[in-house]
Amino acid sequence: MEVYDGLDFKMTNSAVSLGKFDGVHLGHRLLLHDILQYRQWIPTVFTFGAWQAGGVTSEQQIYVQKEKNSILENLGIQREIIFPFHEETKNMTAMAFIRKILVDKLDAKLICVGEDFRFGKGREGDVELLRREAEEYGYELHVFPKLSKDGEVVSSTRIRKALLAGKLSQVNRLLGKEYFISGEVVHGNALGRTLNMPTANLIPFQGKLLPVFGVYATKVFVEGRVYSGVTNIGCKPTVGSEITTVETTLLDFQGDLYGKDMTVSFFEFIRPEKKFDGLEALKVQMEMDKEKARELLA
Repeated sequence: MEVYDGLDFKMTNSAVSLGKFDGVHLGHRLLLHDILQYRQWIPTVFTFGAWQAGGVTSEQQIYVQKEKNSILENLGIQREIIFPFHEETKNMTAMAFIRKILVDKLDAKLICVGEDFRFGKGREGDVELLRREAEEYGYELHVFPKLSKDGEVVSSTRIRKALLAGKLSQVNRLLGKEYFISGEVVHGNALGRTLNMPTANLIPFQGKLLPVFGVYATKVFVEGRVYSGVTNIGCKPTVGSEITTVETTLLDFQGDLYGKDMTVSFFEFIRPEKKFDGLEALKVQMEMDKEKARELLA
């Protein structure tokens, strides 16, 4: 997948879907599936970069940009535009956005958006404006209503709340795929080896929204293979750590994963993080966690 980060892009023959796509949840996937149906056009995602005051964005993301890129590419998206959100672009009028971006830069043949999509200075542009200009600029417009599941609208806000409550089954239903964390395996404090339970440690990407601290049944993807695992997210209070880590014990693996890229997919919440009275009590609990994970993943 080609990724263009900024304003320096010029392309042709685009079937383009526009939005934030935080989480790439079931509602987003409706739009993405639509632009993938037309072989005569190139499926293109146009997403907006976060507003960064002083270079820092305050909103944590279900998937950071690198993870989102991976999801989009696996779905079959061929091009992605990460449109910067700064003083110049946020003051662009809605009509200028249609002419300069959608028509001139993207050569949009199909535009696919949600019914509440807004754009342009002061959010003045909406789907009605896109509809009025469609004949003038020669593009098709597909507008999708909000998707509901379990009696509520599917939204990134709803998914964030469920994630922070440890409701992984609900999170995964709304995402349409298991929530995951990816990154490079780093050295930990070797506590797992002390307990005869070697672990693989990830430091989450900056800005990544993590589930509530606790222990989860997971699957680990590394070098084209899949392993069952038990993952602890938290600060390991039994040993007095203050650094948030994602630490996974692989159930059926022997070897060293240090330095390798790894993806941890989360299936079920097992228990909250807690402080134990020493390493022996922690080891007993970890054995129980492993058996529970085997049961859940089976």
